[in-house]
Amino acid sequence: MRMNIGPIITEKRKEKKITQQELADFIGVSKASVSKWETGQTYPDITSLPMLAAYFNVSIDSLLGYESQLDPKEIQHIYASLKGAFETKPAEDVLVSIRSFIRRYYSCYPFILQMGLLIMNHIDRLPGEDGEEKNQRYMNEAKDLFVHVRTQAKDPELITKAFKLEAYSLFTLKEADQVLEILGEYPPGIFPVESLISGAFQMKGETDRAIGTLQSALFQYVIIVMSAFTNYLQLLIESPDKFKETVQRGKAIADTFELAPLHPVALMNFQLSAAFGYAQIKEEHAALSMLEEFTEVIKEISFPVVLHGDDYFDQVDDWFNNLDIGNQMPRDSMLVKENFISAVVDNPLFLNLQEKERFQQINMQLKRLLESEEGK
Repeated sequence: MRMNIGPIITEKRKEKKITQQELADFIGVSKASVSKWETGQTYPDITSLPMLAAYFNVSIDSLLGYESQLDPKEIQHIYASLKGAFETKPAEDVLVSIRSFIRRYYSCYPFILQMGLLIMNHIDRLPGEDGEEKNQRYMNEAKDLFVHVRTQAKDPELITKAFKLEAYSLFTLKEADQVLEILGEYPPGIFPVESLISGAFQMKGETDRAIGTLQSALFQYVIIVMSAFTNYLQLLIESPDKFKETVQRGKAIADTFELAPLHPVALMNFQLSAAFGYAQIKEEHAALSMLEEFTEVIKEISFPVVLHGDDYFDQVDDWFNNLDIGNQMPRDSMLVKENFISAVVDNPLFLNLQEKERFQQINMQLKRLLESEEGK
C-alpha cells in the first residue's frame, strides 16, 4: 500500500512555517525522525498520528494520503487471481485473502466495488453450509461494500454502479420495497451518451475511435437485450403464444449477431430460459430442441470464456481492456460450466423428459463434458 504521508507532512509543516526541529519537539521525537518521515525512509508510529493530525488540523486519512493505489490492470489481475484461487485453495483461505485485500485497499473504491462483485458471484464457493442463511450473510457483506463505495466515492459513474449493485443485492435479499425505493417504480429514460462521444471523436478526425465507441455500445445493447429476453420469457409462461414469439425474436437476434462464438454465456442463458418455459407449457419437442442447441453451444466453448470481438465487432478490444475487470467473465469458468450443466442434468422441470431418448443423449453428452473437465 502506498502512503503519501511524507510529502504531506512536509507540505503541512511548510504551510505552518515551522522547522523539522519544531515539529519534532511538539511530537516528542528527534529531528532525524521527522526528516526520515518526510523522505519516506520511515513512517510515524501509529500513536503519533492523532497528534500529527490534530497539530495540522486535518483528518488522519488526509494525513496518510491514501490513493486509489490500484490501477485498472492491477484490479483485473487481483480479481482474476482470487477468482482462480477457488480452484486451488480451501474456501476459507480464499475468503481470508479477499477480506485482507478489502482491508488493505478500503479507500480504493473501484477495487472495493469489484470485491463486492467477487463475493456476490462466488457465494456458493465461500465457506459455510449452503442455504438461505449463507446466501444472506455473504450477500449482506457484498451489499455493505457497495454502500461503502456509494457513500464515500466521489466519481459519479462509480457511485451509480454501486447504487445499482446495492439494489441488486437487496433484490437477492428479497427486499422488494427497498429495491423500488432505490430505483423507482419505472425504468428511467435512456440517454445514449455514446453517440455524443463518438461524434466528438469524429469532429477530432479520430474515426477509428468513433467507430470503436459505437461498436462497444452496440455490443452492450445486444447483450442487454438478450438478458431482457431471458428474464422476460419467465413472465410469459401463462401466455404461450407471446412466449413462443419472444423465443423466436430472441433467436433471431442471437443468429444475426452470431452470439454462439461472440458471447456464449448470454446465449446459453437465453436457451435455458426458453427450454424451461417450453417444459412448463408442455411443449416437449420444443424444449428438447432448445436443449440440443444449448448442448451444441457448450460443447464448442473454450473455457475460460473471455470477452472478445469478431469480424463485425472488430474495434472493441480497447473498450474490453478498459472494463473494470478487463475481458474476463466475473465468475470462475469452471463454476459457470458446472452450473450450466447442472441446470439441465439436475433440473426437476425436465422430469417429464427423462424417458425421452433425445433427453438421455443430451444428459450423456453433458455428463461426459463435465467429467472431461474435472479430469484435466
